[in-house]
Amino acid sequence: MSAAEVKRRSKAAPLDRVAGRSNGSEGSPLKVLHCLWNGEIGGTQRAVYQLVREQLRDPTLAPALLFAQGHGLYWESAQTLGCPVLELRAPHGHALRSVSGAVAVMRDFDIHHFHSAEPLLMVASTRCPRARRVYTHRGGIIDYPISRRLRYELSGVLLRHAFHGFSGNTAHGARCAAMIYRLPPERFRVTYNVFDPGLLTATRTPDSVRAELGVGPGDFVVGTVANLKPWKRTERLIDAAAAISAAEVRVLIVGDGQDRSRLEERARRLGLASSVIFAGLRESPADYLRAMDAFCLPSMGLESFGNAAVEAMALGIPTIVFSDGGGLVEHIERGKTGFVVDDQAELEKTLRALINEPELRHRVGVGGSAAVRTRYAPARSAEAFRALYADALHEAAPHSGERRVAHEARAT
Repeated sequence: MSAAEVKRRSKAAPLDRVAGRSNGSEGSPLKVLHCLWNGEIGGTQRAVYQLVREQLRDPTLAPALLFAQGHGLYWESAQTLGCPVLELRAPHGHALRSVSGAVAVMRDFDIHHFHSAEPLLMVASTRCPRARRVYTHRGGIIDYPISRRLRYELSGVLLRHAFHGFSGNTAHGARCAAMIYRLPPERFRVTYNVFDPGLLTATRTPDSVRAELGVGPGDFVVGTVANLKPWKRTERLIDAAAAISAAEVRVLIVGDGQDRSRLEERARRLGLASSVIFAGLRESPADYLRAMDAFCLPSMGLESFGNAAVEAMALGIPTIVFSDGGGLVEHIERGKTGFVVDDQAELEKTLRALINEPELRHRVGVGGSAAVRTRYAPARSAEAFRALYADALHEAAPHSGERRVAHEARAT
């Protein structure tokens, strides 16, 4: 047995022992319920899908998925995982009549793992007295609208008084969660997203994708993959192409969202309608990543992890993020595994260097691929979540009863 195997087994023991006590069968797997609102395309859903895939390989864990609303790509993908996939059919986030149904579904699990702030599901969880609750924050922080702030206030009450373990999917995410929910920062672990390179398997060649998009063999393609929202700041790629003003520079935007029409209008206004390609949603984004010469995710600090950036790096594509890009900067060692730029002028300077120096593209691409494939290996990330569950299983009850939660919720 290798040293690594001994280490993994020794860390697994606390979960086995506590699971045996909680469900009455010594050595039984720990039953973990992952709670999501829906299965729509998004970074959270993708991260949870990959985490459950990895946990299914662990004989000490028995993961399951709970969707408040059963729809979306990851709801459909979850059906193929081979684990329980449950649906509440809740009409909206304040449908209180859904609570009793949720309790009936949730009560048989040892761990309730929340990946977003969902007060309705959290309230249901508090009515399952033997369950331990953990929360992973997967976002940054901005000036939220009042409806979002109210939801976070209500979630904060529940988190402070009824949860047993906390993490952020980056150090940035952990810091933001501590601020939003008024929790001690030291209570948070960092549990990076599980990254499975197997999901990046090519279904097409880069040349075939470029031909489909009308990209010439000598064109330089800088691209992004994103849910097109204003805080993703995708217009920075369009503005950079306009500033570089080279006919062979193409911008490839894979994804869709509320900001698409504004971005399309910006490209037309700058005379780049034929140079900026809006590919829309694609079933195999990795095929389109492979067609890029450089990748950029220009998001602001609301970005906690940025799965697309890590996937681009894993494929050997030199990747650029901004220094105010939240957790994105944690993936990159400047100039070695990727690029961190401070402003628009530095983005344009970096792109010019990548256009003119193929060796730089190759060197940074290789370095980035090696770094993320090691740092975010599935077994390594899954071990961090096992440690989070161990924290929760050995944590004293946050408070003496539900009365305090109800009192603070009324005050909020």
